[in-house]
Amino acid sequence: MKKLLVVLMAVSVFASGCSLLQGSEKDRFVDATIEATCLIFQSDNIFDPTLEDQAKEIYTNHGFDADDEDAMLALTEKYQEDPDVEAKITAGLEGCAGDILGGLTDAMEDVEIDMEVLEDEVMEEEEVVAEEEEVMEEEEEVVEEEEEVVVEEEAVVEEEPVVEEATE
Repeated sequence: MKKLLVVLMAVSVFASGCSLLQGSEKDRFVDATIEATCLIFQSDNIFDPTLEDQAKEIYTNHGFDADDEDAMLALTEKYQEDPDVEAKITAGLEGCAGDILGGLTDAMEDVEIDMEVLEDEVMEEEEVVAEEEEVMEEEEEVVEEEEEVVVEEEAVVEEEPVVEEATE
């Protein structure tokens, strides 16, 4: 998970700039992002300090000023919500990082399945709690009825005339 975050941060840092080479800025951004991310995915050590320089070079080769972090951040923010960019990058990364992306997808599906199981367990527990509450309410009603019977019996005892035996 840390590797993924490092990769995404690296791509974000390297991916924000504007410029002039062939193709639109958007297409150049997508191509550079795919190339830089593949470089990182295929590296044996994603913490290798030379990766940053290589990724910056990729963005520079695509016409971006990779040394201007503010410009690169602005570029990343510009395209981060673009579904077309996201789809193109995802498709491009499948070629170089298919196994990793597949593993992440599988892991995310496992998390979703685990969440469904957890939700089912919570639902079952909530049902048990609801049933227990019903039983408690029924028991409270029984206790109230028993209290009413006791009060009625006390009233009957008080109403009965006391019969005194005549002593002669």
